[in-house]
Amino acid sequence: MAASDTRSCMMVAGAAAQIVLQKLDMLLPNPVCVDCFPMQARAEDAKKKLTTIQDFISTQYGTSKTTEWLGRLLQALYYAEEFIDKFHLREARERHEALRMAARPLAALVSKCRLWRDLSMLVKKMDELCDEKFLKEEAEGKRIKEPAICSSSASVPWQGKKLARLTSFWDGQVPTNFLCRQDKKKEIMSRIKIKSGWTEWTSIWGEQGTGKTFLARWVYSQAKYMGYEWRNWVYVSGSSDKREILLKILKQAKKVARDVKDMDIKEIMIMLRQELTEKKKFLIVLDDVRPSDEQLVRVLVISIPLFSEGHIITTTQDGKIASLTDTSAKKPIRLENLDNGESERMLAWKLHGLNDSGRLSKEKDILNKCRGLPLRISLLGGFLSNAGEQERTALAEEGSRLDILQLSCHKLPVHLKPCFIYMALFPVELPIPTRRLVRLWLAEGLLDSRCYDRERERTRQPEDVGETFILELADRNVIDVVSWRPDGSPKACQMLTSLYDMIHPIAMSMGFLHIHDTSKSKDRNNRDPTSQQQQLLAQLRERTKIRWLAEHPNIATDNRGSSYSDFNLSHVRSFLSFNLRRGVLTKDISTLLRKMTCETNYSLLRVLDLEGVYKPSLQGVLHKLVLLRYLGLRSTVLDSLPSTVSDLQYLETLDIKHTNITSLPSSLWKVRNLRHLHLNWFYIDLKNILKACSNNVNALTQLQTLSGLVIGEVKETSGLENSLTTLTTLKLFLQHSDNGTSGAAGKTIAHWISFRLTNLQSLTFGVIQEAKPVEVAIKVDQPAEEAEPVEEAEPAKEATKVSEPAKEAEPAPEVVEPAKEEVEPTKEATKVSKPEKEDKKEAKKEAKPVTSQIGPIPELSLAGKHHELLELYLLGQLNKPIWTQLLPISLRVLTLSGSKVEIDMMPQLGGLLKQLRTFRLLANSFLGSRLRFAKDGFPSLMILKIWKLPRLKKVIIERGAMLHLKELEFRHLNVKTKVEGIKVCEELENICVVFKKGARDFVDHLNSEKKETQNLCEIEETEADELTNDDKSP
Repeated sequence: MAASDTRSCMMVAGAAAQIVLQKLDMLLPNPVCVDCFPMQARAEDAKKKLTTIQDFISTQYGTSKTTEWLGRLLQALYYAEEFIDKFHLREARERHEALRMAARPLAALVSKCRLWRDLSMLVKKMDELCDEKFLKEEAEGKRIKEPAICSSSASVPWQGKKLARLTSFWDGQVPTNFLCRQDKKKEIMSRIKIKSGWTEWTSIWGEQGTGKTFLARWVYSQAKYMGYEWRNWVYVSGSSDKREILLKILKQAKKVARDVKDMDIKEIMIMLRQELTEKKKFLIVLDDVRPSDEQLVRVLVISIPLFSEGHIITTTQDGKIASLTDTSAKKPIRLENLDNGESERMLAWKLHGLNDSGRLSKEKDILNKCRGLPLRISLLGGFLSNAGEQERTALAEEGSRLDILQLSCHKLPVHLKPCFIYMALFPVELPIPTRRLVRLWLAEGLLDSRCYDRERERTRQPEDVGETFILELADRNVIDVVSWRPDGSPKACQMLTSLYDMIHPIAMSMGFLHIHDTSKSKDRNNRDPTSQQQQLLAQLRERTKIRWLAEHPNIATDNRGSSYSDFNLSHVRSFLSFNLRRGVLTKDISTLLRKMTCETNYSLLRVLDLEGVYKPSLQGVLHKLVLLRYLGLRSTVLDSLPSTVSDLQYLETLDIKHTNITSLPSSLWKVRNLRHLHLNWFYIDLKNILKACSNNVNALTQLQTLSGLVIGEVKETSGLENSLTTLTTLKLFLQHSDNGTSGAAGKTIAHWISFRLTNLQSLTFGVIQEAKPVEVAIKVDQPAEEAEPVEEAEPAKEATKVSEPAKEAEPAPEVVEPAKEEVEPTKEATKVSKPEKEDKKEAKKEAKPVTSQIGPIPELSLAGKHHELLELYLLGQLNKPIWTQLLPISLRVLTLSGSKVEIDMMPQLGGLLKQLRTFRLLANSFLGSRLRFAKDGFPSLMILKIWKLPRLKKVIIERGAMLHLKELEFRHLNVKTKVEGIKVCEELENICVVFKKGARDFVDHLNSEKKETQNLCEIEETEADELTNDDKSP
């Protein structure tokens, strides 16, 4: 085994050791250990020896003498993980099967004996591993290197509350990648601004690590402010499947109603050309185009209209491909390696926050290893900023023998290694939603080590730990944060492609994870697999007990026509599917789950994430997943949920958002471990929740997120005051009857929110009038499509309809939500419409959801006790609000819709909300004629959106107001509205205006008011657009 491969294996082994340590930690509080001192001592002994091995791994860069030892270590670790999980499985199975009282003591005794035997065997294996001479030398103090850095609470300043993390970390972050690329930014921006009437091509090329993808991603994000109404990102990377790439572009361009497997490549080419011809302005990015993709490029040229305002950007390492894919009069944009001065300034900025290379000393010698490549400099900066003095010295002494990519992964703190490897389950081209990632880590138990003190008392919530892990990984520059939430926290992130290419094959070869993606017959370097590689793959299939399994988009069935036929699936802990093809996995998911449970009739599965898979079948197998902690069914458009979901006593996350599910088993509210529940805005009887909480003191005591429910008539509120007080996120609509019978209940709920839910970080609260029944029940009948990779969030379409109000679009790489339009739930469980065989315009006319009338919001008082509230969305009329009583000063995001405030509140709010970053004034939130943003007001505001305020005539921005405003958006304002003071916003970069046909006067006015350096994006809505964005104001 090569030294570099050994180093990667060491990193994976360190991750496996950390997983076993965490499982031993969670085993110790079990009554079997607590009540049996010898058992507890065995577990502690195993932990101690495993910690010694971890310390050794962290100081090694891989030598031939450790290869055989490493294999024995992995076998011991996999053995330990399996017997611990099977112990928990036996306990869960006994509870599930409700064994007779007479049989329980015998079963418990047998299980206890097995655990004792297995722990004893583990300790013996650890003793043998620790007896190796080279490891003893390390333990005796002959180390020449400093132990691995371990990010303790003291060394990581952003480990406190979320607001503290945001303030101390993200507000101080400035990207280093473009400190030396400003000229390239200007050049490519000038190219995509050109209106030649032809479809233009621009190529960015350079060797790996020069920053091609980062530059393209920046342009991609800026293009939305330049009138590009449709953007598409495609990761190519030597793909031999031209049809697959073209289909990926087509599916993002339009809804493909028919089954895609029946479409040949010529048909796809014709449809794509027709669709792009209808686009006014489009941008396509082809990332990592390789020489083997030349034929794909030629096919794409034929498929794209010649005359358009479209632009295609390619990134490549090949000069010939760069010339082929660039139509400008100038040469392709080449990214050269940085010179010494640029490299030093980039590293100095990362380490010291100053663009001054004079601050560097020993780092200059280490910098030579980077060869002027921004990627390597960024990784080096991330490592050095977290390394001690001895470790920096040791690194300098190693000279050119070390690889920065290897070092950045190998020297990750032990608690980050398994989390980082887990990210390799996601397709490398798709950004990973942090919401999803943290909860997957939580379900796998990867966050446990940082949640408890030595006495096993919980000191931190695992969600806070997970967010901190993302910050640590980003601070070390091993992941990119590609989009942010309005409050400034990470919304989506990606593993660096170079690190993915290094970690992914090693983790697969060691059985840590497996990516089932058999449509690619070549490796990532476009080489045909050798016979030896094929033999190794066959051995892997036969022998490996796969731990984490992912299904990637290309295909679900292998070349021999059978899904997973050669794999041992009984040991799978996580299954994630990114295969969104309708009908491919739908019928196979039940078979797959049965294969996982075929040996023991139960499964070790902890994560089942089917987000975006079309109507997967769960009947008959869900009850066997007794250890399941994460069930992700978002955007699956399922019609019902098996009642056995309430039997999953370990379940922590249940996500059924954007499905057709309109009811839950009443027993679900009794689940004691549930932490995150995402519903699809349907009616819930509050009585069921309160009854479950009153009858079971442990019911919902850990619930953090309750999202997407509508409460109708509330006749019983006893017990509400002490229920669900652990919530950090609440998204709730209250139905208000015309007869006013729910008024008292509304006040009770408002009081509960104001004075009992004091841990809230995000609150969405609105009041809707009772909706009339819809004549025709409408359902989602289309699978979700893939989303654009880095799509910035947009607030909901006026949020006057009751499906997810003002919900920001999920990060691009996730799936586009099947229901774009906001839908109002009714008592008949109205569901979202997406007719299959009719065009969008006609479908909207024939099956438009009923909208609701917005009611008055009961008086809230959030300022006094909600010190951690960061995001607030209010839908409904505010009756003479007392802002200092309503709004806490901690707010970072505020959205008002239908508030009907008549007096200009901007001067008061500007002084009150000094930390506010995003402010959205949606339909009829303000009924006055003038808004004045006063001097010194809103000092932290970065995004301001003003939508559909029909009486607004004037917006005044005084000098000194909104000093950091970067984005300003107006939508459907009065054509005579005037805006004064745009020029005094020094940091304002982008202005977006959405207007109806014939309302150009307002656009011309903005053009005359803005500075030349400020971009103005004009979007004129057509009749079809208005139907799509039909938001009836209250």
